[in-house]
Amino acid sequence: MSLAVKVNIKPKNFKDIPKKMRKSVQAQVKRALSKTAEVGINIIEERTEKGMGFEGGKFKAYTKSYAKFKVKSTAKGGGGARSSFPNLKLTGQMMSSIRAKANNKRAVISFTRSVEQEKIKGNNRTRPFFGFSRAENKELGEKFTRFLDER
Repeated sequence: MSLAVKVNIKPKNFKDIPKKMRKSVQAQVKRALSKTAEVGINIIEERTEKGMGFEGGKFKAYTKSYAKFKVKSTAKGGGGARSSFPNLKLTGQMMSSIRAKANNKRAVISFTRSVEQEKIKGNNRTRPFFGFSRAENKELGEKFTRFLDER
């Protein structure tokens, strides 16, 4: 599963830019998209850690049996305190496998491991976390513009 970071930029057609400047502009766009995607990953991770979905509101509660298992697994040397509230973090592997790739047209946020991609399908259905709200999209657009202006 992947998520494309969509940001509208002008000019959409690089052919309108003089040939000498085109490579430089494309490199700037790629760099800005890459940085924007990294901000997007941070947004997803921070929001998920708080138990919040991108559609607003808190995540649906874990089942009682899973919440009990999650807390109990800490005692077995699972590392770190695990809460019983939903934050999609048992081992940390799913969230740590989020990566971003960018070219001069788009950035894509995805998961590096196929095991994690499978987990996401179920988790995102029950507790939508892998996406951006309108406000977050607006924030990403503003960050992109700021990154594009950096030299």
